[in-house]
Amino acid sequence: MDVVLLEDIRNLGYAGTIKKVKDGYARNYLIPQNKAMPATKSNLRLVEEQRKKIERQTKEKISDAEKLKNMIDGIVVEIEAKVGEKGKLFGSVSANDIYEKLKDKSIEIDKRNIQLPKGPIKEVGEYDIKISIYRDIKADIKVIVKPIGE
Repeated sequence: MDVVLLEDIRNLGYAGTIKKVKDGYARNYLIPQNKAMPATKSNLRLVEEQRKKIERQTKEKISDAEKLKNMIDGIVVEIEAKVGEKGKLFGSVSANDIYEKLKDKSIEIDKRNIQLPKGPIKEVGEYDIKISIYRDIKADIKVIVKPIGE
């Protein structure tokens, strides 16, 4: 089924685009959640009329995302954890731990946007982490994992 997206949906597309999706996904999720509408001629005309509004909102979001990127870029986050032999952690450092440290620094982001390259961090060291802010705008932070009390 072809649908017109009414908002940006991760791994699917951006607002105002037409995408082909499975019928069940459209009927049971996208349309009831007002994230999309069927791509009929009348709906396409309606979206064309709203396109300027969507473009204006997108420009505002991109502007805000750029400001947030400039604020976040280069931040160093230090996390202390219990360490066993050879620098292995008891447990791991997850995106939630990084999110909490950023929140302590008054930086509000969605923790789902923290991209750990190989899953949770399980060893002491320095790691470069990317944070997706909006569409293709990403910020880089450095996470330093060190033993407790060092």
